[in-house]
Amino acid sequence: MTVHFSKPGDYSDEVFSLVMKRIEKGDINQVIVATTSGKTAISAANTIKGVKLIVVTHQAGFREPGEMEIPQEIIEELENKGVTVVTATHVLAGVDRAIRKKHGTWMTTEIMAETLRIFGQGTKVCAEIVAMAADAGVITLDNLIAIGGTGRGADTAWVIKPVHSHAFFDMKMIELLCKP
Repeated sequence: MTVHFSKPGDYSDEVFSLVMKRIEKGDINQVIVATTSGKTAISAANTIKGVKLIVVTHQAGFREPGEMEIPQEIIEELENKGVTVVTATHVLAGVDRAIRKKHGTWMTTEIMAETLRIFGQGTKVCAEIVAMAADAGVITLDNLIAIGGTGRGADTAWVIKPVHSHAFFDMKMIELLCKP
């Protein structure tokens, strides 16, 4: 059963509850969660149990040159809880975003991101963090659950068959658990 929230926002508790119910089926052993400040990641680490938990952060310099949005002490707290933390260039932005900002020309990956946003920002985030984690080598390519959101907190969760970014179009969005 898919849950549809009335609007985008922070539904982290509800999302994590739905994810735990889905994990009970026994065919999922890894969960990926997007985080910016680390709040959603800490909440996930305290709630999601029995699987490998991976957290994907914004890349360094996303808001301010040379700066991380997630504090180092939060990264250390997550790692002490056994959570794998990935910080990497956004698969659907990177150099293409630099070209758009400098020359006003939209490039392929940002068009892909905009297309995924038709299904909600959280859906775009889920697809992106799966490829980022695969490229970082911290997940297996077995089905997993990806959790993303719109702004702050979580509002979207998908069961996904992951791939590396160079095989992005082979990714399978298998089962939608929830979204706005």
